[in-house]
Amino acid sequence: MKHQSVADAIAKTWSLDFTLQLDREDAAFLAGIYTWLAINRDPTLDEDQLRIIYRIVSEVARNDPSSSAQRATNAIARLREQRLMVRTDTAGIIRGGEYSLSRMGNAIAEWFGEQEGLTRKSLEIIMTQIRAGLGQIRVAAEAGGDDDHWESQVSGPLKLTVAQLIEGIERRQQGMDVQQEQIRERIEAMLEENWFEAVVSCENLLGTTSEALQELHKVLMHEIEGMSAVLSEIEDICEKNSRVESAEAVDHVRRQIERIGAWGENRFATWSEYYQNVHEFIRSVISVDPDRAVRTRLRDAIKAYGRPVFWYLNVADQAPYIHLRTDSDDRPTQWAERTLKPIEDRIEEAGVVQLPLERIGEEISQKLRTSGQVDLLDILSGLLPDHSFDEVYMLAGELAEFLIRQGVPLPLQDDSWHSLGKGIEIQTLTVRQGDSNAKRQ
Repeated sequence: MKHQSVADAIAKTWSLDFTLQLDREDAAFLAGIYTWLAINRDPTLDEDQLRIIYRIVSEVARNDPSSSAQRATNAIARLREQRLMVRTDTAGIIRGGEYSLSRMGNAIAEWFGEQEGLTRKSLEIIMTQIRAGLGQIRVAAEAGGDDDHWESQVSGPLKLTVAQLIEGIERRQQGMDVQQEQIRERIEAMLEENWFEAVVSCENLLGTTSEALQELHKVLMHEIEGMSAVLSEIEDICEKNSRVESAEAVDHVRRQIERIGAWGENRFATWSEYYQNVHEFIRSVISVDPDRAVRTRLRDAIKAYGRPVFWYLNVADQAPYIHLRTDSDDRPTQWAERTLKPIEDRIEEAGVVQLPLERIGEEISQKLRTSGQVDLLDILSGLLPDHSFDEVYMLAGELAEFLIRQGVPLPLQDDSWHSLGKGIEIQTLTVRQGDSNAKRQ
């Protein structure tokens, strides 16, 4: 089954020089004709019946009753000129005239009158019919036969029966698209009219639609996978028997099924995004501004954008502070008197510290190499019996720095301070032998 190219379709349609103009009255008239044909046994209408239908249109439109006949004649002529309605009485030999809708007229009227949405039940029924039809086609392909057998049992059912069932799904998909658009418009109107009061209703409507789409998505993915496998088997049989036309029909049906699956994926993803956006709007805008105060100010600001706006800053008139004194560079001289001690009482003997670090450093390094670690508190406690507190105090800082250079300080386990007597308190510092010391040993 070969398809014309996009360029060929455009060129062919352009050469027809066809223009479709359908106003509100003509659309209603077309829908009335379609419904009349659907509920009556006769496949055609005469002019009197068409005028009866148009009289109803005229009453709905509240037109002048005196001009109804002429308006009906003009409406019939417009539908015929645009090929939406055709005359079926052997080119006008019969005086009264018999009319019926063309294929295009039927399609447009059907779109107006039957916006049937796709439901899980209808989808499962149609899918079951398609699977049953594909199963029969596979059996017929495996049996084989002459050209008539392949045409009537394989190619024909694929082109007509299966393709028509798939078109039924696509038609319901289009109806569901219209329903989703109406739901979005309804949610928008509810939020605009009732604002905070409509949140619960909108959330329920969103949840119901999301559940329905999720069910359809699951059914589509499951059924399409099974049908694709059957189509692949039929295609293999056609190729083995060199049935090109049947293989092309299989390929056409596969493309239709893939289009249905792509529709399901796209609609599910689109609605999920819309669902999240609406909930985000409810959380961040409606719930934060239940009285629509911020929304109103923002809307007014947007409407007034571009106009000159004068901004003012209102502040309190703060009086200057009252200082209790006057600043001046003149400072009165203040004299402080104290009694000086005699010079001989102010001179103290300052002994020379007899603990140079070089003298005890070698002993500490030797102890570090021998025992593996040394403690600052133990070292200073050992110096106290033979040395004064002043001498130990002066050596404590240098000794701590020396220990850190010699080894690796261990983590502090006890952060308390230990007294060495006479006002000296230190924290313990334990140093272990480092890698460099181990190598030197």
